[in-house]
Amino acid sequence: KKTHESQLLTLKQSLKDELHSKPPKWSRDLMDWRKRESIMVDRKLYREAQQIKLVSDALEEEERANMNSNLESLFQKKERHLKKQQRAELDALEKRIETKRRENKKLREENCGRLLQRNKNIVAAMDSRHASECLSIASKIKQQLQERLHFQKVDDDG
Repeated sequence: KKTHESQLLTLKQSLKDELHSKPPKWSRDLMDWRKRESIMVDRKLYREAQQIKLVSDALEEEERANMNSNLESLFQKKERHLKKQQRAELDALEKRIETKRRENKKLREENCGRLLQRNKNIVAAMDSRHASECLSIASKIKQQLQERLHFQKVDDDG
């Protein structure tokens, strides 16, 4: 976002510099009026020169307003274009982030599934081992009890 703001400021500054570096391009009509004014001053016809100056000043003001309007339109167009480009960049970045997020989620789910299965396998192996140890111990206890009972009978008989 900061990059986008700096790009926008750079665009504004470059357009402003471009505007100030070039002299205004006046119309042929205005240039003719200014020339007439100069001729009237050279001929010392100051009243006519003053009237021509008023006309040429009004014409210049109109042209300056048109130039400013055109420059403002151009600036707005370039700004819209830059913002559209920046929005496209952000959209692409958001799309990449979302894709990576989905990939990471899928990978995490797969890893969780593997760990869960591994845990189940370990529990099953432990249960099986425990059951076999229980059977082994139970058979040893049973055997020892039978031996004791056998020895008791032998002692009782004898």
